Amino acid sequence: MSWFQENRSKFYAAFRWLVSPLVRGFSNIGMPPWVVSTAGLLFTVLAFVLMYRGAVPIIDGNFGWMRAAGAVLLFAAIWDTIDGELARRTGKASPKGAFLDSVLDRVSEFILFFGIFLFWNLSRLDSVLLFGLLFTSLSISYIRARAEGVGIECKIGIFDRATRVVILGVGMVLLPQYINWIIRILLAGTLFTALRRFVHVLSRK
Repeated sequence: MSWFQENRSKFYAAFRWLVSPLVRGFSNIGMPPWVVSTAGLLFTVLAFVLMYRGAVPIIDGNFGWMRAAGAVLLFAAIWDTIDGELARRTGKASPKGAFLDSVLDRVSEFILFFGIFLFWNLSRLDSVLLFGLLFTSLSISYIRARAEGVGIECKIGIFDRATRVVILGVGMVLLPQYINWIIRILLAGTLFTALRRFVHVLSRK
């Protein structure tokens, strides 16, 4: 295990501990995990709406609404963690639930990138790079799904969905004027992760 993966595992463990009271609360009131998964998607839609609201001011250098969209995106990421924890705590983890969560994650990712494409003042090159980022992001998830479908575990790589969302959300909050460079960083990381997973699967016997 690499230094990054080891410390990321510790971070995830600490994060799960922080959200455990919320998970217990949802469990006590009998909230189904799918409701939490759907809420995460709805928060992403809210981030999309905030980006739409900020599309005009962004021309004049006012990124307030875009920062708000990044904050909502980070909040939505919390719900992506809670649904899995809730399913395990309530004993409702199932293949159907995992399937629904995965599909909603892909929809959320598309909505997010589509919002950036529509509402940020991107150059043609940056729009092309954003399209490449969407492709490589979906490829990471697809490669893992197909690998696990043939019995090969494939969770390697740094730029999984959680990492991508955190980097993008933090970047939108702190450095919204440099969204083009955030796209470049994410594209490089996702491309490397996708290729690494691809080679990993093909090298298995």
